This record gives sequence, structure tokens and C-alpha cells, in this order.
Amino acid sequence: MKRKILSGLLIATGFLLNACQKDIDVFIPDAGQLNGPDTSWYSSITATMPVTSLKNNLAADFYHDSIQVNANNAYIVTPSGLQCGFPPNCCVSNTGQAITGSVQVELMLIKNKGEMIRMNKPTASNGRLLVSGGEIFIRLKKDGNEVQLAPNKRILIRYPDVPLSTQMKFFAGDESNAERFNWLPVTDTLNTVGVGTQFYEINTNHLRWINCDYFYDTTGISRVTVTADLEAYFTNANTMAFTVFKDLRSVVGMYGDISTRKFSTGKIPAGKAITVVVLSKQGNDYFLGSEHTVTALPTSGAATQHVVVKPVKRSLAEILNFLNTL
Repeated sequence: MKRKILSGLLIATGFLLNACQKDIDVFIPDAGQLNGPDTSWYSSITATMPVTSLKNNLAADFYHDSIQVNANNAYIVTPSGLQCGFPPNCCVSNTGQAITGSVQVELMLIKNKGEMIRMNKPTASNGRLLVSGGEIFIRLKKDGNEVQLAPNKRILIRYPDVPLSTQMKFFAGDESNAERFNWLPVTDTLNTVGVGTQFYEINTNHLRWINCDYFYDTTGISRVTVTADLEAYFTNANTMAFTVFKDLRSVVGMYGDISTRKFSTGKIPAGKAITVVVLSKQGNDYFLGSEHTVTALPTSGAATQHVVVKPVKRSLAEILNFLNTL
């Protein structure tokens, strides 16, 4: 009789542990740890909010090198294949004074959609969808202070890519709105994009974020707004969201709307395979949610497609590994 009771208890315990295991990653707010789930939305994001910490911890490191600004052939090649040539006497201070000697260079080449998310650099220009041929960051410093390119000086940039597109144009990053990075087209003759046999070649007088892209043609294509449906404790203070296109090198930011308390895209093409990616920092924990779908207009009502996403607890390393697969 005792053996039968003991066996029954063991079986019941096994079922209980198995049931708990299925939900182990599901986010259940710990009122003791978080003082209750914070469902507040904010009109502006500050440096002390969890989402700011999330962005900082996701960000990849720049490649660091230096050049002699008076040299005739100052040239840098990074492990990513990015090649940058700097003309002699190319740097001036913020007040226009010529700079000599060694200048520190920070570089980054982004071709992976996951890296675009990590650096929070989606591919859109004033709400229009862009297809990217590569995002590049260039910063020059002297004694820790940023310096500028001298007038009429341009940097030569080359990097390999596959496939290449002759549609690529030059765009410069607009960082004036910290919450909504934007790419602006630059049409002057000083900034050009050329296409080689297996590489892009850019001539530019711009520093910091630059990009070669083309506008995705939506002529005759229905467009839809994609909205992530999340639990109330995923707010603009702790969460960021993106829509990633499967067959395009395109990532669209999903921005939090304080009135609707939703993360949404602008109008994007219907009929495209996408992944909605949600990242969050709650207390000391990180959360990742992703949902694959195809953009489609609803059968009735507003042209908004709701995608239910349920983020689960993941380590930062697991999140970075996932982003590398996009």
C-alpha cells in the first residue's frame, strides 16, 4: 500500500514539474522584484530608462585605428572588408583650424539586418522603405575630441557585397531625433556611389552614419501598418521593436505611440514575408519575442495588421545569437 502511495506521489510530482517546465520562459512580472509591473508610457525617453540600457548593451563595438593626416596615402582596411582612404591634410577642428599628426578613426560596416537592430539603424527615409547596400559609420577624433573633414576633402570608401545593385544612392544619417533615426538622401556631386565588379565605391565628405540605399518601389502595391500586440508591461520605457524583411536587406523601426500604447510601423508593402522582433529589459532580465508572418491587409477596417508577440526571458548572449540569424 505504501509503495502504491509513493508511486502515485512520484508520478504526480513528475507531471507538475513537466507542466512548470513548459512555461519556464514565459514572462510573469515579479511584484517583489519590480515593485509591480510598470505599465507607464512616456512622452520622451531618458538615459535612466531600461530601454536606454538595452540599446547600449546591444550596441556593437566600432573598429579602432589611426591615420597620419598629413600622409599622402592614409589608408585603413578593417576585418569586415571596409576600406577607407583619406586625402592628405583632410582634418580640421570644429573651429576650422587645420589638424596635424595622428588622428583616431572609428569605423563600422553593417550589412546584417541583426546588426541594424543592434545599432538601432533601421532602413527608412522620412517614412519610406529603403533597401540597404550597407550602413557605414566613420568618426575622426583628435585627443578624444571629434574633428571634421576639411572643406573640399572627401573620403574614398570601398567594400565587397553580394548581390550588387546599380540603383544604390547616397544617404546620410539624421541623428537629430535620438528616438527616431532617419536616413536623408544627398544628391550633390560630392557624394557618389559607384558599383564595381564585386564592390561598392563611395566618395563622400560626410562623417558619422552614411548609407547606400534605394527606395523600394511601392507603385501599385497595397501597403499596411504592422502593429505588435504585447502585454501591457512592454512599454516604450523598456522595449524596442522592429519589422525585418526576409527577402530584402530592410529593417523598419516599430515606434511606440503613447496614445495607443502600441509599437507600429509606418505603411509598408503588403505581401512580404517579415519577422516582428521585440526586445525588452525588465529589471535585470532581458526578453526576446519574434513572430514570422506575411504582411496583409485586413478584410475590413483600417489598414492595420496586428501581430501577437509574446517575448520570453533570454540571456543577452542568446539575443545576440538570434539577431545574427536575421
